[in-house]
Amino acid sequence: MLARILRNRDLVTDGEIEEYLNGGTDRLNDPFLMKGIKEAVPLIFAAIKKGFRIRVIGDYDTDGVCSSYILKSFITALGGFADVRLPDRMAEGYGMNPDMVMEAFTDGIKLIITCDNGVSSYDAVTKAKELGIQVIVSDHHEVPLPLIEADIVIDAKQPDESYPYKELCGAGVAYKIVCALYETYKLQNGADNEELKKLLDELLQFAGIATIADVVPLTGENRILAKEGIKRLKQTKNIGLTALMESRHILPQTIASYHIGFIIAPCLNSAGRLKNADIALNLIEENDPKKAAIIAEELSELNEDRKTMTQVQTAIAEKMVAEIIKKQGNLPKILVLYLKDAHESIAGIIAGRLKELYSRPVIIVTDSEDGLKGSGRSVDVYNMIEELRKDADLFKKLGGHAKASGFSLNMGVTAEILSERINKRCELTEEMLQEKKWIDMQLPFQYVSDDFIQELELLEPFGLKNERPLFAERNIKVHKVIVLGKNNNVLKLQMENEAGFIIEGIRYGAEEKIAREADQLISGKEAYGDNFRISIAYYPSINEFRGSRTVQLRILDFISMTGA
Repeated sequence: MLARILRNRDLVTDGEIEEYLNGGTDRLNDPFLMKGIKEAVPLIFAAIKKGFRIRVIGDYDTDGVCSSYILKSFITALGGFADVRLPDRMAEGYGMNPDMVMEAFTDGIKLIITCDNGVSSYDAVTKAKELGIQVIVSDHHEVPLPLIEADIVIDAKQPDESYPYKELCGAGVAYKIVCALYETYKLQNGADNEELKKLLDELLQFAGIATIADVVPLTGENRILAKEGIKRLKQTKNIGLTALMESRHILPQTIASYHIGFIIAPCLNSAGRLKNADIALNLIEENDPKKAAIIAEELSELNEDRKTMTQVQTAIAEKMVAEIIKKQGNLPKILVLYLKDAHESIAGIIAGRLKELYSRPVIIVTDSEDGLKGSGRSVDVYNMIEELRKDADLFKKLGGHAKASGFSLNMGVTAEILSERINKRCELTEEMLQEKKWIDMQLPFQYVSDDFIQELELLEPFGLKNERPLFAERNIKVHKVIVLGKNNNVLKLQMENEAGFIIEGIRYGAEEKIAREADQLISGKEAYGDNFRISIAYYPSINEFRGSRTVQLRILDFISMTGA
């Protein structure tokens, strides 16, 4: 069964399968293969030797915070004077700007290194050149042309790049830079440095966290960074991360990609969304356990606030969608909504939720101090940033990639104008937008065991382009239908397949959706009796309760039918 799953992931040769299952840091590419790193390393060492002040300018999300920490930590360990400047999401928006460069000049900074941003910061780089500040841009976003005229540009997506892997996140690129710094240090000194080597190993956990949090493909080097990062996180000595896990009741030894993507990263992100990303950076730099616990609790509270705000505004958005359907009979191919009272920092989260609900690209436009801003989330068949760039005259600022975008609209441009323009040129069809679930195989219940579930853990970490395996079973009798949960958002089923094997399944969703599906199942049973059947898409899990372990199916979808 595991072999079939591996084959479904286009892993064919023994070498491919072995690397996928067992690939470690020894399989990472030589950092000097990345364009710009060979030139950046001596520039950084020269700044350290001369005692120049170095400023790392990052981003306000988890990737930006982790990449900033990686660069600052290692440069400092080499004896450099480095600090970090993270933008205020509300006041400054994304990326390095001329005011930050002016601020750096006033502070006596001689070298700026960007991470997780910079390839679009044309005005800021021009300002730096005027002021005599050297700039190394390290980024991972799509590179607009013409290429920015920084002293050095490090981005695997830039033209004429021959680096073997193009999908690293910002922290992945930062980690490659510090690996190159270490290799150069080792050559210069003729030997390993145990302290630096240990730090390099510890920094893997931050590259891993960012790789999972930034939803880049978990293939190739990203899979290695994520996998090795999780290993280090399970044994972390970082006081801030330990405090955050304690605050969120996570046992380090159990940590998986789920905990990073849905618990740790949202807490770190909440700082930049609702206050300032410096709070997240302060957490991972804190050495006092009591202070770290206070910061971790603050981040947890901010994340709860963010969740509440998101729920309220998503409900409003769903009502707006219902009105559009009522009025027009259908939805536009690209859904653009103006949410007047939504905090701009949660626009992307709302867009992502609506994209999943309505199976189409979604853009949420909100008010900000500088006019209308927006965030978009897209489906596989629509390259959002490529399409939005075709209407560049609508935007004051625009950035992102195929699956997500962020922008500021020019004065006078409304959500309606944006919607009309992009839908007019859109060539998507309803068939293209039809949601598809890719099933690895039909797997009868009797094959699902504790041992098999443990075997599936070899495929971790799961994420983009390495999704959790999905199975199906058909012609299932439903014996019990129970709605559970504080918010009535859990559907629990007792099911029996054609072989007579009985198992429990659980499904999560919004209260209204769960209520509707429970009614559908109960009505089907009442109307058709034993002839009522369902087919399900699921993945197996272990339910641990009061020391007892039982196999339980997580139901992703089901279809009702009649007839045995």
